[in-house]
Amino acid sequence: MSFRYNYHRELDCLHVGCEPPRSYFIPFDSDAAAADGRRGTSPRFINLCGDWSFRYYKSVNDVGDLTSTDFSYDGMESIEVPRSWQTLLDRGYDTPNYTNVNYPYPVDPPYLPDDIPCGLYVRRFDIDAETLDTRRIYINFEGVDSCFYLFVNNKLAAYSQVSHMTSEIDITDKLTAGSNELKVLVLKWCHGSYLEDQDKYRFSGIFRDVYLLLRSPVHIQDIFVRAELNGNYTQGVVSADVTLTGSSELKYRLLTPAGDEISGGSIRLADSGSFELLVPKPALWSDETPQLYKLLVTCGDEHICIPCGFRHIVIRDKVVYINGRPVKARGVNRHDSHPILGSATPYDHMLRDLYIMKAHNVNMIRTSHYPNDPRLYELCDALGLYVCDEADLETHGMQRIGNWDALTDSPDWTEAYLDRARLMMERDKNHPCVIMWSVGNESGVGRNHRAMADYFHARMEGCIVHSEDISRRLHPNLKSEDPALRGKVECDYIDIESRMYPSTAECLDDYLTGKAYSKPLFLCEYSHAMGNGPGDLDEYWDLIWSKKSFFGGCVWEFIDHSVAVGDNIYADPHYTYGGDFDDKPNDGNFCVDGLVYPDRRPHTGLLEYKQAIKPFRVEKYDPMTGALRLRNLRFFTDLSDLDMFWSIEKNGKVVSQGRIAALTVKPCQARQYKIGTVTPSEDTVLNISLRQNISHPWADVGYEVGSCQLTLSESHAVHALAELPATAPKLIVTDEDYIISAADAQYTVSRHHGLITGVMYHGKQLLTTPITPTLWRAPTDNDRRIKLKWSDAGYDRTCVKCYDCTAKTSDNSVVITAHLSLGSHSTAPVAHIEAVYTFYRTEGVRTDMHLKVRDGLPELPRFGVQLNMPDGTENLRYFGRGPVESYIDKRLASRLGEFSDTVSRHFEHYIRPQENMAHADTRWCEITSLTGHGLLFLRTETPFSFNCSHFTPAQLTATRHDFELAPLTETVVNIDMRHAGIGSNSCGPSLRKDYRLDAGEYDLSFRMLPVLAADTNAYDELNLK
Repeated sequence: MSFRYNYHRELDCLHVGCEPPRSYFIPFDSDAAAADGRRGTSPRFINLCGDWSFRYYKSVNDVGDLTSTDFSYDGMESIEVPRSWQTLLDRGYDTPNYTNVNYPYPVDPPYLPDDIPCGLYVRRFDIDAETLDTRRIYINFEGVDSCFYLFVNNKLAAYSQVSHMTSEIDITDKLTAGSNELKVLVLKWCHGSYLEDQDKYRFSGIFRDVYLLLRSPVHIQDIFVRAELNGNYTQGVVSADVTLTGSSELKYRLLTPAGDEISGGSIRLADSGSFELLVPKPALWSDETPQLYKLLVTCGDEHICIPCGFRHIVIRDKVVYINGRPVKARGVNRHDSHPILGSATPYDHMLRDLYIMKAHNVNMIRTSHYPNDPRLYELCDALGLYVCDEADLETHGMQRIGNWDALTDSPDWTEAYLDRARLMMERDKNHPCVIMWSVGNESGVGRNHRAMADYFHARMEGCIVHSEDISRRLHPNLKSEDPALRGKVECDYIDIESRMYPSTAECLDDYLTGKAYSKPLFLCEYSHAMGNGPGDLDEYWDLIWSKKSFFGGCVWEFIDHSVAVGDNIYADPHYTYGGDFDDKPNDGNFCVDGLVYPDRRPHTGLLEYKQAIKPFRVEKYDPMTGALRLRNLRFFTDLSDLDMFWSIEKNGKVVSQGRIAALTVKPCQARQYKIGTVTPSEDTVLNISLRQNISHPWADVGYEVGSCQLTLSESHAVHALAELPATAPKLIVTDEDYIISAADAQYTVSRHHGLITGVMYHGKQLLTTPITPTLWRAPTDNDRRIKLKWSDAGYDRTCVKCYDCTAKTSDNSVVITAHLSLGSHSTAPVAHIEAVYTFYRTEGVRTDMHLKVRDGLPELPRFGVQLNMPDGTENLRYFGRGPVESYIDKRLASRLGEFSDTVSRHFEHYIRPQENMAHADTRWCEITSLTGHGLLFLRTETPFSFNCSHFTPAQLTATRHDFELAPLTETVVNIDMRHAGIGSNSCGPSLRKDYRLDAGEYDLSFRMLPVLAADTNAYDELNLK
């Protein structure tokens, strides 16, 4: 007999046997335990997580009758709950599948494939007779993808869907005293899957906690708590609407954030009712001051605790105000993602995510694109993180069949949409952290979004409803030639304009300075953080800080999604992405687009974001008087929890430094401090670092909250090499080469190729390849759109053609001039170069290259030279922007200074290999062997950028995964005029013009000197007169 239930295919069936949605809380046996809040300590909470018996079926049609006494348990394996079953790669339980937009089945809503994969979970538990007689027993599933049938002792108890929401079922009447059996059949797809087309791995199974609640016969079924303020925030009222399962007396009391009882009372209710408590001079809740009161309510022998925060949020005059302050959303988008467990994110994993956010100045989460684990909201309440709570809804794949609105505007689907709105709001309604309610993501527009918004507004007066879809749909009307359409750019059922990835120019011109929009602007996604990126954060935040009507936004996204593979996924995980499991359809590495790696190590992009949104700004510094003006960018608290450490450096050396303890700068105010003075000359900088003087759960005393560097003066490197004594190096001309002998060095220039092919120093050859001009960089993920144009132009396969190469000797130098071109097969040369090499007796060789690009070609990736140095060239020192990578538009996390590293460590291991670890504004870099032999590269008139690693750009381009990279023993060095900017064009605006390399002509200049490190002072060489 085949499986006989078809609720998963019936559009009018959403839930069977489930309780109405309610707010999240756990009953305890005492007020003290309830206030403590650790649900695992409650005797009324029985955790069913752990090992369950499991069987995977390729089709639900193979399941048979689960209620039959003949059902066989033979061959069942064990699976950990919670976990996504596809992550057990050696079991054959389906395949991890990452797809962004495309549905992984034919698009024919509400119809589904005939063969739907599924998994059967089985577990036994004991209930004693007394408990069964005195308690109502509810089972809670906090997350099951995509739907499930629950059988209790071989009787159907429930069906439910909506993957990322809680399903609660009263199973009391199906239990017996003693041993009981649960069977949970989870299907990979149901008709609700058409509403769950989110950009993520399409995992399946029980991925959040499962537990029993042992409730008293009469208990609190639901409670809606509001903490409201009067106009000047001097008086608060806590009100509670309570629904009971019968008649009972309620006792309640309110504890202050310090734990003191401030008010209380009792009331007898028959089924439902409400009560209020007055709170004088309430402490306010915000991201900076997450002050939580605790409402303790007792019903019979059950005790529950609802944390509540007093905060007033309102939109007035196009500005979002929280507690009267025009705040900013410094947010991230967060998916549930674990490299080993799939969609399962254990409590400590969620907490670690939030700690990382707090440590990097993030104050908001968009729960993209579904509600998160209910405990995450409790953590956000306690830690101080705003939340845009997003319904479990996306229908992006409908766009591919030409009608994105097909479901969102269909009355047949209205109840399914409303169900998702109800489930989310009813569960999360008591959390002060939720400041915005989203109808979903990328799901077209239509009547069903309006119905969801109407529900939100009716249930919570004054709430902010968010929908990016309608904002995006109406925005083109602004440029319409039809005057009637130009006035139709706003939607009445949303409260804030939300966009994805507009340029700053569009934000400014269309939303912030124009008169067409009356609502604040919020970027629900911006600065796509894929791979080496984002590179435009300072551009956005300069604008956000300058305009009150620009509420801020959430960077896409926080986490790289990946499935770990390899021989040891714990000690040496190999991170994968779409297509690695032959999964179809897939969207490649578009899922590894986060600010942190799958194991939560920060990308340099997160370090960049931390600086863009740091809570202070240095507005002015006078080096002659030492007067420094510091502005507090916080809205509610002063800076007294931070100490300021300052230092003045000249040419990388500290000349003075100091500390100012406990900065007393009021919110949104500035104050002047007196620090050291200096007469700027050469490369002089002021470094400011604000560090914690108190400990937080996410960071200890001394942790740097933010830093900045002010350039006070820059060296101009007046190299008077032409005035050196008239002692020219010796020039030897052979049929093949020019050989220049200079003191202890010998240089070789190929006459046929016009390139420096050898540098011999103290008998050691320092080059293993010629110094070759190059235009190619391994494309970053943000180059994913332009890279095809680069390849079509042949930038990735250029070879050098030498037209002529001549030499002449002057009184103190040998000058070799070569006329070169860079070209590839089947096309005219990409560019022509005049290369001039000037060799000195003891001062090395100066290289000057003038590049002229052929008209009509795309912007360049880079312009520079590449060379390889021998095995063992491992030591690196430099004076430039470090210690992290830096580019023309990605430099907030770096600073000008002197740094040292090893070449092997000097590499950012992005999951898909790409350009990384360049250092802009470099004055000099020294790359030497362990014994100190090597090359010193020095700026001439302008600084340069450099990279060095054990990988060539060609290797990085050709390799799909970091774990597949095979390092060279040689060291690969690139010296560049500069790179193109990084930007965020993987899913954002095109690179800003002034960050491009599209001028057509460029000049590269640097000096190279063979050295023994112990005998050379780079600063002396840099300022050689």
